[in-house]
Amino acid sequence: MAYDRPKLTTIVTRIQTDFETRIEDIGVLLRRSILKVMTKVYGGAIHILWGFLQYMSQQLFVSSAEDDYLDKIGAEYGIPRTAATKAIGTATVTGTTGVTIPYLSELQSENEQVYTVDSDVTLAGGTGTISLTAKVAGEDGNDDGSITIEFVSPITGVNTEATVSSDGFSGGTNEESNENYRSRILLKKRTAPHGGAENDYKNWCLEVSGVTRVWTFPLYQGLGTIGIAFVRDDDDSIIPNETLKDEVYDYLIEHTDPSSGETVGIPVTAEPGLYMLSLTELTMNFTIKLYPNTPAVQTQVQQELEDLILRDGGPGETLYLSRISEAISLAADEQYHELVSPVVDTTASGTQIHVLGTITFSEY
Repeated sequence: MAYDRPKLTTIVTRIQTDFETRIEDIGVLLRRSILKVMTKVYGGAIHILWGFLQYMSQQLFVSSAEDDYLDKIGAEYGIPRTAATKAIGTATVTGTTGVTIPYLSELQSENEQVYTVDSDVTLAGGTGTISLTAKVAGEDGNDDGSITIEFVSPITGVNTEATVSSDGFSGGTNEESNENYRSRILLKKRTAPHGGAENDYKNWCLEVSGVTRVWTFPLYQGLGTIGIAFVRDDDDSIIPNETLKDEVYDYLIEHTDPSSGETVGIPVTAEPGLYMLSLTELTMNFTIKLYPNTPAVQTQVQQELEDLILRDGGPGETLYLSRISEAISLAADEQYHELVSPVVDTTASGTQIHVLGTITFSEY
């Protein structure tokens, strides 16, 4: 039986009625009487308790729990929330030959992100390359290549400015969001481990920080083989580079199970048949006649299309025109529209991933 939280006015009325019926000859409570005031005070307190009970009831289930409560449920299944990771990169410094840049020296970018030197570096020939790690974990530590950063505390004999390599800073990820974490716990509940079955590969990939979506292709190159493709939706580029692919590959081969502390991974005989697929973007551009064609409705349409691509897009998947039109219709305040392009269903190859491109709006 479900219990609905009563409104504050309902609770106050109930208390007032109790007073009026249980105290003889009191009649109707006067607006400024003490008992009238007490009904509102008690009603407010009870309404807060109802709210707390309603909130706590939601924390009992994976589908509705939040934050610390979701973490506790995840811990029971041996699934910790993936932690934030720090961005890394390299930079070139110049100065006097023989001068050493100490370990943990700090440099700062224009957007006030601080990076620390990973180890002592002694300049040779007036130059040196330093490896750097963001001081604070998270996506904010990622930055473009060839930018200039400066030492927070100048070092004698070393130029204040350093130039970041063309690869920039990368690898920084935020702590896993509630929704991604919730999806992983539900996946684990619904697909128990089977010693290297298809779902095990997906679960293991999602345990790596930054990985948000995974596709598996059993029998990819014949019996005993499997192809793995994944993306990192929170990175500047959702397509993982070779370093990130290698990180996931190594995790699949062998890692410590979060629930048991035991070393697990794919079966030894399966390693030669494990293929990490390289994805390319299949850009989806849209032309839409819209009414009302306002910025607010356009924003809602864009959000719905982004959600559709996240749900239905992926290697080997098809985005159907009917589903696209349905997504546009779901936008708040949209009244009617015409999907001008694309004009056919769009299917990605086995190594392509749908991504949202440009949306061109016009008046219907």
